[in-house]
Amino acid sequence: MELPESATVVEMLPRDGFQRYPHFIPTDEKVEMINALSETGVDEIECTSFTHPKAVPSLRDADEVAARIERHDDVCYRALVPNAVGMERAIEADVDKVNALVVISDAYRQKNQGMSLEENLKEVEAIVELADGTDIEVEAGLGTSFFCPYEGEIPQERTLSVVDRVLEAGVDEVTLATTMGMADPRQVTAMLTALFDHHPDADVGLHLHDTNGMSLANTLAAMQCGVDRFDASVCGLGGGTILPGGLGDVGNTPTEDLANMLRDMGIETNIDFDRLTEVAETVAEQLGLGTPSRTLMGGTREQVLATTDAQPAPKK
Repeated sequence: MELPESATVVEMLPRDGFQRYPHFIPTDEKVEMINALSETGVDEIECTSFTHPKAVPSLRDADEVAARIERHDDVCYRALVPNAVGMERAIEADVDKVNALVVISDAYRQKNQGMSLEENLKEVEAIVELADGTDIEVEAGLGTSFFCPYEGEIPQERTLSVVDRVLEAGVDEVTLATTMGMADPRQVTAMLTALFDHHPDADVGLHLHDTNGMSLANTLAAMQCGVDRFDASVCGLGGGTILPGGLGDVGNTPTEDLANMLRDMGIETNIDFDRLTEVAETVAEQLGLGTPSRTLMGGTREQVLATTDAQPAPKK
């Protein structure tokens, strides 16, 4: 296998997770959870979204959260910004990076942002312009890069054309989002192979959802294509705010499961796995999530050995 030596892990719970949770999480609890995540060794935390409070009421305290969290020098604190107004708030909040949202699907974008693709791309250009002269990096997060619940599978050429446009606009990074969690390894491989053929030096990440149970398989496929940056969420909590009625769980890849796979494969991260697991257990208990990940269900090698009389084989 062609695999990276190390990987960057981006924690999405405070934005993707909290926006999906059915109840408003008090600001004090948000700040406490973000501070705990900052101690786990994750490289980046998407701490909130500077979206209009009416659009995402659960994150209406974005400015206060950004002001109150304890920031660590070795953690990048970023926020989602849907437009130039959100970017102005992000600058005021002194974030390290912004996630400039672009939605590939016309149907999903109209429901989510009420704008055309050209209008969406103009907002990205404005965000990049506002970032110029600051220390803020701009990532273009491309929603519904692979599949839309209203349109079905997204043609590869449509996603790649948007990648072309955002890179032309001057973004620092591009992240393809499996927004509905319906991507498969074949699709991920084909998309990323074509992308790197066009833009071999692009900084590309993958935002992972797991509706079809293939997110870790998609991670492996992406790593074999050269991707080493992955978005995940503690306890797998996450999902869009405009999903069709009756749609089941579209949670993210649990960060603890991603970290467990990477460490078992010998791919280095900065994560303190024991600390991350403790945070996941605390979040699951506070939010009443049960055991939402394989790690919390006892799915690590250490947990299996701890429940039996088995002992690790001696090292040769």
